[in-house]
Amino acid sequence: MPLPSSLSDPNRLEVLSRYNIAGADSEPRIDRIIELATSYFKVPIGIVSIVDQERSWFVSRKGISLTQVPNEPGLCATAFDHQGGYFIPDTLNDKLARHHSLVTGDQRIRFYAAAPLPTPDGYSLGTLCLLDREPRTFGENDMKQLTSFSKLVISELEFRINSRKIQELEERQKRLVNRLQEARDAAEESEERFRDLFDEAPIAYVHEDLESRFIRANRAAQRILGLSPDEAVGTIGKTLVANTTENQARLQSAFESIGKGTDTSGVVLEMRRKDNGEQIWIEWWSKPDPSGEFTRTMFIDVTERLRMQKANERLEAENQYLQEEIRREHNFGEVVGRSQSLCDALQQVERVAPTDSTVLLEGETGTGKELVARAIHQHSSRANHALVKVNCGAISAGLVESELFGHVKGAFTGAVNNRDGRFKVADKGTLFLDEVGELPLDTQVKLLRVLQEQEFEPIGSSATIKVDVRVIAATNRDLAEEVRKGKFRQDLYYRLNVFPIRIPSLREREGDIPLLTRFFLEKLAKRLNQPIKRVSREAMRQLESYDWPGNIRELQNVLERAVILTLGSELQIDPSPLDIPETSPQKPAISAVESEPLREKPETLKEMERKHIEATLVQTGWRIEGEKGAAKALGINPSTLRSRIAKLGIKRS
Repeated sequence: MPLPSSLSDPNRLEVLSRYNIAGADSEPRIDRIIELATSYFKVPIGIVSIVDQERSWFVSRKGISLTQVPNEPGLCATAFDHQGGYFIPDTLNDKLARHHSLVTGDQRIRFYAAAPLPTPDGYSLGTLCLLDREPRTFGENDMKQLTSFSKLVISELEFRINSRKIQELEERQKRLVNRLQEARDAAEESEERFRDLFDEAPIAYVHEDLESRFIRANRAAQRILGLSPDEAVGTIGKTLVANTTENQARLQSAFESIGKGTDTSGVVLEMRRKDNGEQIWIEWWSKPDPSGEFTRTMFIDVTERLRMQKANERLEAENQYLQEEIRREHNFGEVVGRSQSLCDALQQVERVAPTDSTVLLEGETGTGKELVARAIHQHSSRANHALVKVNCGAISAGLVESELFGHVKGAFTGAVNNRDGRFKVADKGTLFLDEVGELPLDTQVKLLRVLQEQEFEPIGSSATIKVDVRVIAATNRDLAEEVRKGKFRQDLYYRLNVFPIRIPSLREREGDIPLLTRFFLEKLAKRLNQPIKRVSREAMRQLESYDWPGNIRELQNVLERAVILTLGSELQIDPSPLDIPETSPQKPAISAVESEPLREKPETLKEMERKHIEATLVQTGWRIEGEKGAAKALGINPSTLRSRIAKLGIKRS
């Protein structure tokens, strides 16, 4: 399959040359975006690839030493023009990508995902791409996040080109000022020569009386201010100054200086052109004539320079917005609740975050320990570096050391490449060890050394690597008890237990369930496109009466299920999956349970529920919805009742 024709589009290539980025040195601000993207997606390789007619230039990269590759079908040269993003779970299964040199060569790339870098005028400069040497999945939300990062990259490129334009304008201004100074020096030597320079000077030059009435104005002044030759004499300069408080204050201060015989220098004023009222800005210098009868004024048009500066400020604001959007998506530092137990924990977070002390987060599963770890990191001096997470319980005992400390090629079977461990990736940042109580005892020894010495050796290597890492550990176990049982090293426990913080369970957070419910409901309703605006009193009573052994994670899952099942704008909770007491429904006139004689063996709850629903359906004529329906009589949602009928196998006889 040939390469896309847009690779050689002359218009695109002209736009690409304007950015002057292909083959350029790495940009630290773009390198930071690559660092954030690879850390967020947990991939080893990230690249900003600028695609010209013949090559893909890796102007910013992490995890790969190549700086360029020829344009070949399958990866960057194909992905750069896919506006919705482009990803390949396994390159060996892709008919184009499997022949690419990054796949067949030393890099052995198996996974590839890319978002294009579109300019404001619609041309793609290349891609922001993520690569891995292992196959991966990549969902729709992942592509949205990757696109957010690509927007950050194109904002940085726009900022770069605008900064260069501003620099050019400032240099041009300096040249113009120098030429003006030369013109003024020449004017003192020869009046005739001055007259010629006055009229032809590229900088605006005006003689005006003490009331700002123009005595003469050269062609540059006429062009900038929109004056005809006839208006160049007699026009009152003050009338062209924009009538704003700040502008008028600058003008008044300048004229006070002139009245005292003092020069004014570099005053920026907003003006209105005489011919069409267009908004312009000038930088103004004025010097009183020794006679005291008029002033010599010169000015330059700085409109384009100020507009570029404002464009840069806008781009900076957009950058900040996109960064904050990513933070909001991941709830960095955002903990919902105001119960006393939570406030006590957050007060400890506030105290320890600015330090580099090791923190041990203790609490039940689902209490939000990772969220608290992110809050500590975001409020620390390491916030501009990576927060790297390791789930110690999700890694097999044989691989946990490689995951933490890395390995060199050939260190063990399957180690076909060098790999950096999480400690090295987290250098200058924070390492979050979740479920630290699951670590094998031999790995605990190595971890203790890193905490003590801040150094380690990768598996299979004798080279010592020094790092600067803050460790936050989390566990749902009683580590002190584990120490007594000999399952956790006592010396490591003391190293981790420098500043313990207990995260309260949800049942201990009195009053927080309504706040958490509203917080999750807003996000879930938007994500699931459900028109739910409020929570019924009965639903809230059910939520507050439950014990929540799974804590916040269980609450979020229950709410998501309820949002899906609820019809209408008021949230209803199906209590059947949980041990939540229901309000007593109105007692039917005929009860199948009461009419049946007591058996020797008690009925199960499921049998009693089935008979009760059957009796109510018989009483209501098998009508489910409406004022006289069975759902109303039972006090549950109609959709919930249908679900229970299907689950219990109830059929109309």
